[in-house]
Amino acid sequence: MRPLHTDVMRIQFFYNSPKARRYFRALRDGLTQDSVALAPIGLASAPPLADTEVAWMTHYSLARKAARPHLSEARIRQHTQVLRRFARWHYGAVLQRMQAMRPEVVGVWGGQGVDTRAVRAAAAALGIPCVLFETGLLPSTTTADARGVNFENAVPRDPRFYARYTATAALPQQFVPRRQPEGEAEPLPARYVFVPFQVALDSQVLLYSPWIRSMAQLYWLMESCLREVPEPLHLVCKPHPSCNLAHTELRRHAHGHARIHMVDNHSSEALIRGAEGVVTLNSSVGIEALLLDRPVLCLGDACYAVPGVAARARAPEPIRQWLTEVAAGHAPEAPLRLPFLHWLANEYVIPDSHKAPGAAHFVRLRARLAAAAERTRYGYPHWAAAA
Repeated sequence: MRPLHTDVMRIQFFYNSPKARRYFRALRDGLTQDSVALAPIGLASAPPLADTEVAWMTHYSLARKAARPHLSEARIRQHTQVLRRFARWHYGAVLQRMQAMRPEVVGVWGGQGVDTRAVRAAAAALGIPCVLFETGLLPSTTTADARGVNFENAVPRDPRFYARYTATAALPQQFVPRRQPEGEAEPLPARYVFVPFQVALDSQVLLYSPWIRSMAQLYWLMESCLREVPEPLHLVCKPHPSCNLAHTELRRHAHGHARIHMVDNHSSEALIRGAEGVVTLNSSVGIEALLLDRPVLCLGDACYAVPGVAARARAPEPIRQWLTEVAAGHAPEAPLRLPFLHWLANEYVIPDSHKAPGAAHFVRLRARLAAAAERTRYGYPHWAAAA
């Protein structure tokens, strides 16, 4: 690892939620040797912007509108005009603040909303690196990535990189529950594959799932694949606790199906521990399954869908084949699972959750920010080319 940046850095964090504001305040208090400024993503007049820039800033927000079935085309056109105006106003506000402070690096929580993309666009226009923060890929960690979040992040995708990685790390074996289940836990089959549902309007589905566009489509695809898989393997599906869709039709169908179960009152960790494998679009549940040494099949774009780490499928037949192998007790091997996880722990994630950052968090994060300010990719030239 490169030595820490020793000069005082000028760092500017932009927030768009109370959660981000609290976290960035903690960073300001922890990065005492630097000049740290916090600012809301406000509104102001902007210089002329190319239509392509505005389209990029509004892309995800408009995808969320288009995915809402109750919105008419006329309403979507209205939302498009409004979002385009707000994109320009957000851009103008953060551009003015950046020009006033001239930070060496800026940071913002998330990466896809119109306000967040306005920060990224303004930073790019001024040649300032922009670090994107998210909940960490490993439990009780934080992501800070100057390339992007989720599938756009800087995690290397070349299996040869992990085949050469020999360092080890202590890996978490217990996870923070997303939400405590309520009610009596439903009975589970003896042998099953866990299929976690994801939030319908999340970027993981709208931006990084090119062939499965909804949880209903995922359910019916898995149901059709299961028909050709021998007993006694079952599927256990769990709706995401943060998604407001009722999945009424899917629940009704699963209730009458001999080998598909829809559950709510089990934690994801418990379902992973009892499963013989996990099928997911690109959920963080996939990484949790890797931590618990369960085979994973990714159906969407995921940074951990690396050959030798997790399997991938872009058509029904590979799904049927994977399920058949699991049912026969011959799940695909994952020889690079541990090197991948060790690299994440040692080199990529920032220790501690954003909710409770400690001394190690500030030390590692400052190194990450300094490396971004120096126009390097985290100061790890030995893996940058493989990212």
